Amino acid sequence: MVKFLLLALAFGLAHAEFEGAWETVAIAADRVDKIEPSGELRLFCRSLDCEDGCKILKVTFYVLENGQCSLTTVTGYLQEDGKTYKTQFQGDNHYELVKETPENLVFYSENVDRAGRTTKLIFVLGHKPLSSEQNERLVSYAKSSHIPPENIRDVLGADTCPK
Repeated sequence: MVKFLLLALAFGLAHAEFEGAWETVAIAADRVDKIEPSGELRLFCRSLDCEDGCKILKVTFYVLENGQCSLTTVTGYLQEDGKTYKTQFQGDNHYELVKETPENLVFYSENVDRAGRTTKLIFVLGHKPLSSEQNERLVSYAKSSHIPPENIRDVLGADTCPK
């Protein structure tokens, strides 16, 4: 029982470290139209907030629609596997944190839109552009996730929504 409590505490503390202000640095998708400037999944992240030991993850972001920045918060609920979150936004979304460093967070996500089409996505959050080494790792991860590297979009400089 003590081991379980220590594990639960360690898991909660590890996840609490990624809470706070984050910006979308790069996005990749196998359906590139979803992340182009008018794409419904081109999200400009602002913050991540954990609740209930990170069983609930609130993601606050902007979407640029018709030239207007629209602030949105979605609530993801941790699934039974203990690593995947599920939420509703432009369809059903399942996502998980796959890489965490002091500079960046990398999320893998799958969106099933209202038409039943699945889109695989990678969201890289941080505060500055990716280094060439970080970009190489992103390209490699995109390939392994069956996302063409040419579908990676650097969006940090394109983010004109309020900070």
